[in-house]
Amino acid sequence: MTSYVAASALHLSDSTSAPSAALKSIPASTRRRLSSYAKLLLAALFEVIEQHPGAAHAPVVLASRHGDLQRTIRLLNELVAGELLSPTQFCLSVNNAVLGQFSMLVDNQQGMTTVGAGAETLPSGWLEATLQLQEHPQVLVVYADEPPPHPYDQQCQSPAQGIAFAALLSKEPAQPLKLKLTRQLRFNSEEDDVIATAKQLHASIQGGGSEVQMRTGKHLWSWNFG
Repeated sequence: MTSYVAASALHLSDSTSAPSAALKSIPASTRRRLSSYAKLLLAALFEVIEQHPGAAHAPVVLASRHGDLQRTIRLLNELVAGELLSPTQFCLSVNNAVLGQFSMLVDNQQGMTTVGAGAETLPSGWLEATLQLQEHPQVLVVYADEPPPHPYDQQCQSPAQGIAFAALLSKEPAQPLKLKLTRQLRFNSEEDDVIATAKQLHASIQGGGSEVQMRTGKHLWSWNFG
């Protein structure tokens, strides 16, 4: 499937440029309630919107393997300790809560979709966004995740740090991109690092790269530029 990529943004949790700069338009009362996960995600979206203001009113696809798991773990620990849960924190723990906040902040009344597909979450989000592009002139896609907290870090160590990578897919001519899926003949337990893939995608979008590949065990995903 061929589409065009008009803009992209990449934020990492250890970046020297704090995401708060991209969040300056968010009221302080709202910003204080944002988790580190939400701040990364919104920073990437708002950076794309700074490049293309019309993106604020495009449909959004959020791809996240773990969601705001740090917040959820805190709530579960409070339950174990017999403490009363904060209704606000509970509402903000669901996977689409950040999209709800985003839609209110920018008055976006378009559809908001969440995708979770294990190791294939990043490419699956792009696939969903590409399919939605058939019915919309633009679609925002964002991948966001943080390292799983204990005890889930025993089952999964990806990603190694917090990351949010957003891109604006468009029907208007820009950087052409084709997403391809190939089923591997034999299962490979090795997975390509999602952060390395996001960095390569961002660099290719910004600099006009040729191809980025990502192995996810059963499949080989390829983004072909140009």
